[in-house]
Formats: sequence, structure tokens, C-alpha cells
Amino acid sequence: MLRYRIFLSVVETGNFTKTAEMFGYTQSAISQIIHSLEQELNVTLFTRTKRGIYLTNDGKQLEPYIRRLCTDYVNMLDRSSAIKNLEGSVIRVGTFASISANFLPTVIKKFKQEYPLVRFNLMQSDYDTVKSWINDTTVDFGFLTTDVAQNLKSIPILKDEMVMIMPKNHPKAVKKEICLSDFSGEPFIFLDQGKKSEPMEYFYKAGIEPNQQYRVYDDYTIMNMVEQGLGIAILPELVLKRHHQDIVIRSLTPAIYREMCVAYKSDDSISYAGKIFMDYCVSFAENEFKMQKDR
Repeated sequence: MLRYRIFLSVVETGNFTKTAEMFGYTQSAISQIIHSLEQELNVTLFTRTKRGIYLTNDGKQLEPYIRRLCTDYVNMLDRSSAIKNLEGSVIRVGTFASISANFLPTVIKKFKQEYPLVRFNLMQSDYDTVKSWINDTTVDFGFLTTDVAQNLKSIPILKDEMVMIMPKNHPKAVKKEICLSDFSGEPFIFLDQGKKSEPMEYFYKAGIEPNQQYRVYDDYTIMNMVEQGLGIAILPELVLKRHHQDIVIRSLTPAIYREMCVAYKSDDSISYAGKIFMDYCVSFAENEFKMQKDR
């Protein structure tokens, strides 16, 4: 590209010496560069006279193309810079309620301070649907549990404790340590997360058949139902961070967890902007949740 810029400078100045001064070269170096360009194009570009240097007819025909090439190159660099700054980019993320409500808003706020022109499309559903969105590249990446993310590329970000919630007047609300067997036979409200249900799996592992009275798609609906005394439930601690319902929250003994990750189909399936934001989420989770453990 430098040779083309030097060509245009010679056209505009009509002088090798002035062009050499502009680019910090010797006059002989400029002559050699123009000669090399003439050999590449197999034409004579300039006529040299005592009055100065002028374009040949061939040179005049090629000048618009060379000028356009230089302009396109500058535009390409500008666009490349815009891409790196994520200008106008849309990041598509598959997510579910607890991540949408208690993780993503803070991360996006910090991210947009650095990349204010980026836009987001947050698509919320259960684990199975989010996984299908990742597989068909409807989203750049999605949040899943590590076991659901099998056959996808994934990066673990945090362990989220699953806790028991019950009405404030529940007889067992006074206990500090509880286990699943304490609630055998009680009406249970399950969060519908697709084929995967962490609470159901833990009941079965403990050899308990839960009294499943309700299956609900929304964490916050479940909290309200528990508050009204319709049953008890197991929910992720993450979703309970900002709850306002009059309920009691207790850890289970032994404690149970779900391991969260960001998952994506392949390196080629995720956009540049999506990759930057995914890495940002991973870094934020590492720092934020490490800080919480250190407190």
C-alpha cells in the first residue's frame, strides 16, 4: 500500500524530491519504488521532463483505481477499528431467570461503560432451549449448567448453591440445618428447567419420591407461591439475592450445588463482539465471586 501512496504523492507534487521529504526517504529510494511499481503493473507511469514529472496516458488511466484502492484501504482500517470497539455490534446471549436478573445487568452495565455502542439481544428460556439456540447459532453463547453443556465448548464461571425456601410460618423454619428427608411428603413446587432438574435429581439420589404438586417456569412465581403457603421449593441462591417475599431460606445438609458455565458451539460460531463479552463475563465471575468468598 505504501507504493500506491507514494505514487499519489508524486502525482500531487509533481516532484520526487518533495515526495521523498514527506515520506522520509531519499530521492533515489522514491525513484526505485516508482520503478518497482511500474514493473509490477508493466506500464510506464510517469514522463520525466525538465519542467517536472507528469503522468503518462497509462498512468492517467490507472490513477483512479490506485486512488480508490488507497481510499478503500483507509476505510477498511476505520471499519476494523470500529469492529474492535464493537461499534454497532449486536451480542446475542441465551440465558435463564437467575442469570438474567442477578448476573447480567451488572456485567452489561460495566461492559457498556467500555463499549457504549454495543447492543444486546438477551433470549431467556430453560436449559434445553438455550442449548438448542447455541447449537443452531441463534445465540453467540449461552449460560448453562456444566452437565447440560456436554458436547459444547464451555467455561465454568461459578458454583451456585441450591437452597430450600419455605413459608415463614413453616414448622421447620426454626431449624438451622435441614435435609431433604425432613420434607418427604410435603407439597413441592418445582422449577421447570427442561429435562434437567437439579432438585428432582437430588431427591432421587436420596431415595425420596417428592410430592410434586406444581411445576412452574418462573423462579419469582415460585417464591410468591411459597410465600402464600402453597408448598416448599428448592431454588438457586443466585435468584434469591434480591427477593422481597416473606419467606425463609435454608441451606441443605449436605449442601447441593449447580455449576454454571458459559457455553458455545465453536470458536467460528461466535462473533468477535460475542467472544469479547463472553470473556468479560468469565473474568467478572472469577473476580466477583472470588471476592464474595474472601469476605
